[in-house]
Amino acid sequence: MLSQSKQAVVVTGVSSGIGAAIASHLMNQGYTVFGSVRKPIDANTLQQSHPVAFHPMIFDVRDRESIAKAVASVQATLVSSEKRLVAVVNNAGIALFGPMECLDDQGFEDTVAVNLFGTRNVTNAFLPLLRMNQQTGRDRSSQKTKGVIVNISSLSGILNTPMNGAYCVAKHAVESIGEIYRRELYGTGIDLCSIRSGPIQSDIWVKNIEEQNQYEIANYNLMSANAQSIMRAATKKALPASVVATLVQDVIERRKCKLAYEIGDGSRIAKFLSALVPTRLADRLISRALLKTQTRKSPSATN
Repeated sequence: MLSQSKQAVVVTGVSSGIGAAIASHLMNQGYTVFGSVRKPIDANTLQQSHPVAFHPMIFDVRDRESIAKAVASVQATLVSSEKRLVAVVNNAGIALFGPMECLDDQGFEDTVAVNLFGTRNVTNAFLPLLRMNQQTGRDRSSQKTKGVIVNISSLSGILNTPMNGAYCVAKHAVESIGEIYRRELYGTGIDLCSIRSGPIQSDIWVKNIEEQNQYEIANYNLMSANAQSIMRAATKKALPASVVATLVQDVIERRKCKLAYEIGDGSRIAKFLSALVPTRLADRLISRALLKTQTRKSPSATN
């Protein structure tokens, strides 16, 4: 096995949050990181803290032409430095809050495009480099995984929740495409796993929590208020992004990773509701939480 100083990882969406934490952690552990950002200025922090180990890639995950140019640059750097690409971490993503009926069409399409099409675009672009830099083992049954694709998914990828529809649709699709890739790559030495996180300290939901949406249909206003209250409570229990970063390193270095990792607050509930609870019962439980009327206690009741 190559030393970590000879290993490289591609990580998308490293300007902040989970992506930045993953990139920083891996570089602190000796990895070279090729991290994608949409604007050059977004790479400044990582470049200043890791001037040698960090290589910025400037592209939007929806732009296949820009991704192709980045791949050519990454390949040249790998060859000249004699490093090997061992992992691709698909982290770039966006979220959109609101009822499916009222979502802005462009916003819905962008959410699916970034999370789903972006994952496919980046995976397809860098797969040849994962194959090119593989080390051939004598015994396929006992050799360490040659490369791994890590999709940063969400509990929303296994549990559909109201007011979070666009994100759920996108992440369910990411779960599906990940499983397809894993089965199509079976036996090649390239594995794929999904990290399904609950609330993580990140900016992705901050804007959605702060927005007070008003909808023509009253039912949605009640749902929106309750959903935002639940999201605010969840942020108080959110795990630091470093937890995901440490897990990504563990996945990369394991001989064989799990198919999926569920982490964070609500992970057990999400698995329970999605896999074990009858669908109609899950409908009632979720709706009860989102359609309850907020009540205020009278002053005397608090004494």
